[in-house]
Amino acid sequence: MSHTYCTNCGKEISVTARFCRFCGSPIKKSQSTAPIPKPPSPSLSAPPAPTRKTVSPPAEVIERIPDDIVDILYARKRKDQIKTELKDLLEEIDELTKKVEIGLIDEGESTEMIEKIQSKVVTLQEEQKTIQTQPLELETLVEDEKKWQKRLEKMEEKKRAQAVSNEVYSSLRDEYSSELASVQQKVAIEERKARRWLVDLQKEARDLETKIERIRVRGEIEGLSKEEIGQKTDELSANRVRKTIASEVLTQILGSI
Repeated sequence: MSHTYCTNCGKEISVTARFCRFCGSPIKKSQSTAPIPKPPSPSLSAPPAPTRKTVSPPAEVIERIPDDIVDILYARKRKDQIKTELKDLLEEIDELTKKVEIGLIDEGESTEMIEKIQSKVVTLQEEQKTIQTQPLELETLVEDEKKWQKRLEKMEEKKRAQAVSNEVYSSLRDEYSSELASVQQKVAIEERKARRWLVDLQKEARDLETKIERIRVRGEIEGLSKEEIGQKTDELSANRVRKTIASEVLTQILGSI
């Protein structure tokens, strides 16, 4: 006897049956005689563990430039500015002295002018004493990189001169190469950080400039005096100069590595 399968319960039934003798469902004559796969029986074993998703490591988070780094960058530029200003002031004193000697200006007049200049000199010299400069971590690492490169070069020179055994050469070359690779990785991280800092500094300087202009224009429209406008913008202006100078110095550092 030919058989078919119920499309509802999947049980084997006669091909001539009009209804399934197991579930009572009507049987269509055109249905396929191929067996319908039965649903899997429930298992008493523990369900399979869920597939663990691969989580990519988080992107490196670069902190905003710390204020002490801005201070270091600004101090470096300010120190150079003070040297230039002191040089100019001392040259002014020399010029005044020469003019007194040849009678171009009165000695009493020159004395008053020289005293004012000397007062500026003392102020700058006092500021100069308070300025402390130090290299950035990036600069220190770049120097370390050069040091390990130099040691590798000297190792190669000894090899070419046959002044070292193969065993010692291989050992020291591997050691120096490993140290160099480690430092280069740190340099790359610090350089990436510094470039991000540079972008932030330049943006902050532009934002401060916009704020200063907004206060100035608003003050003019509302009839504020120059003194009142200055009181509102002095701190912002000083901060803008500080950020601008810091970005200039950082640009020079990145350009030298």
